[in-house]
Amino acid sequence: MSAEGQTMTEFKRAFSLVWDHFTLVTPNKVQCSLCSQRLSFNKNTSAMLRHLRSRHPSEAWYSNSTSGAHSSTSNSTSGVHSTFSNSIISSAGVHSSFSGTAGLNSIFTNSAAAGHHIQVRTTRQEDLDDALVNMLVKDTQPFSVVEEEGFAAFVQKLDPSYNLPNKQALKKMVGSRCEFINDNVVSQMVISDFVSLTSDMWTSIDKHSYISVTGHLVAENAQLSTFLLGISKLPENHKVIHIEEAKNQLVASWGLHSRVAAFVTETSDNMVATVQKLGILQLPSFAHVLNLVIKRSMEATLELQDIRSQARAIVAFFKSNQNAEMRLAEVQGQLGRPEQKLIQEVDSRWNSSFSMLERVFDQRESVAAALSTLDTDIIPLGSADYEVIHQCLGVLGSFNQATAELASEKRVSASKVIPLVRMLKITLEKKHGAIIHPTATQLVSNLQRELQTSCSMVETEPILALSALLDPRFKMLAFGNQGYAQEAVKLLTSECASLIRINPDKDDTLPPSTTGSTTPSPTSPHTTSWAMETASISMATSLSKSHNGGLWEMFDSKVGETQSVQSSTADAAVEVQHYLSDPYLNRVENPMHYWEKHSKVYPHLFQLARKYLSVPASSVPCERIFTKAGDVFNKKRSCLSMKAAEQIMLLNKGLV
Repeated sequence: MSAEGQTMTEFKRAFSLVWDHFTLVTPNKVQCSLCSQRLSFNKNTSAMLRHLRSRHPSEAWYSNSTSGAHSSTSNSTSGVHSTFSNSIISSAGVHSSFSGTAGLNSIFTNSAAAGHHIQVRTTRQEDLDDALVNMLVKDTQPFSVVEEEGFAAFVQKLDPSYNLPNKQALKKMVGSRCEFINDNVVSQMVISDFVSLTSDMWTSIDKHSYISVTGHLVAENAQLSTFLLGISKLPENHKVIHIEEAKNQLVASWGLHSRVAAFVTETSDNMVATVQKLGILQLPSFAHVLNLVIKRSMEATLELQDIRSQARAIVAFFKSNQNAEMRLAEVQGQLGRPEQKLIQEVDSRWNSSFSMLERVFDQRESVAAALSTLDTDIIPLGSADYEVIHQCLGVLGSFNQATAELASEKRVSASKVIPLVRMLKITLEKKHGAIIHPTATQLVSNLQRELQTSCSMVETEPILALSALLDPRFKMLAFGNQGYAQEAVKLLTSECASLIRINPDKDDTLPPSTTGSTTPSPTSPHTTSWAMETASISMATSLSKSHNGGLWEMFDSKVGETQSVQSSTADAAVEVQHYLSDPYLNRVENPMHYWEKHSKVYPHLFQLARKYLSVPASSVPCERIFTKAGDVFNKKRSCLSMKAAEQIMLLNKGLV
């Protein structure tokens, strides 16, 4: 090590025990002594602390008695105790925690691991730097916030000893945090055979177009991870070729082309065409498919369309007229109704139409009374109209539930697509026989037709079928057509057998059959005698090779291949059948918890579950990126670089 590096290490060691496990190899790089990984160094130890907490939770902070006794004092004062702890990537186990007491220059955190007393110490400055970055990212504040007089005065009042970093130093801290996250993502992808992708486009407040790509994988510990691969700015008058180039660059930069299980996008021609040109399997976002099914069905129900138009006009009137809105609130109070504002629908989201009609129906008396006292040409809805709304809301309720489920869950696996479609079809069949109102009956028929047109073949789509089969909540019950279910089992067995042939030395024990009987082998009843015969042939031919120069070499090779295929297929069939005979998991439980417990019981199926359960049901995870983008690309950030914006959004999605 250079004299400069040695001096800096000795200087830092006096303040942070983290240097017991790192060496400064260059002025801006440090190397972990436990795993040899190199990290960026920006004059603070935040990245090193995060590395130790995530990669070496039991070894890294163990206080070695040979290195001298460190203080194990746990300090507390009457000052304010605050805690800030955030998960950067949902399943990577990366945490940035800050715990401080006023007036202390250093913090000691004591815990137990592997039977040893663990001690961690960070400086007050480092902890507050971490907390500042977290605040900046969480609230999407501009870097210039540290240069604002009011904020600086506020921080000075809280802790006069804290040295507030300038804007450039803050940018370096954010870059260091992002590099650390990317290192963790890369380490997960290195050991993952497959990654699933989602993509979406959006337009920022300054009218620029962007495209983002998110990745999804199941780690070896059976935890789902979602991460931002990148964001790319598109030209002003972009075409399909620009979208294709942006996606290709984002995917290629991570070296993922050969490992993408599926690319989930919306159903627009541009998005579908660009993925197909990349040579990657494209799956339509089920949320978008469902949205189109319902929108088309509602538009084909003419009477409902007329009522929607009338409801839109009523809502627009109250939204645009302050006096009308105040009058509605007064009437709601007089009638003892909850004070609720009306909801206007958004063309791109069908469920906003559901919410609009539901709110208008709930507040029908208040709306009618308010309109009667206001000077307006708006025609109120009649009792017959409200009956149509009531009946149609009953029909659309299950679709609204499915849409809400797709949107609200942080990660909905594609394993839910087949059972969701099946349940929606069953619900519509029941409604068709129970509803007598003509408009509602027409809506049911339109929904059945559109659902059949768009989703009739979901049970034959290999990725959807295998993901449903590998979800312990659904398995065979997900399928409405048992013929398709059996085909899915055959396909699963085939893929499982291929894995067994690739890893022939795996020695994994399956649980005994619950009935106590041996699972019959799907091979011929003469398998045993055939195996004996082939063994004799193998011995004879091995002897004859030395005399006839390998005359029987090809035949012997074919015999070996046949035996290998038969054996792996039989083993795969046993593993699949044992798994399918396991009790079903409760529908509200996490299927990955099952695989975490059974990864050693069904090792080959677990590998397949990691592939197929990583596929999301929709592009909603990526849509959440541009939902937050409006906060990042704002007037205070008019000069924000693309790299800085990507870093903030990457960290923000981890902290949300």
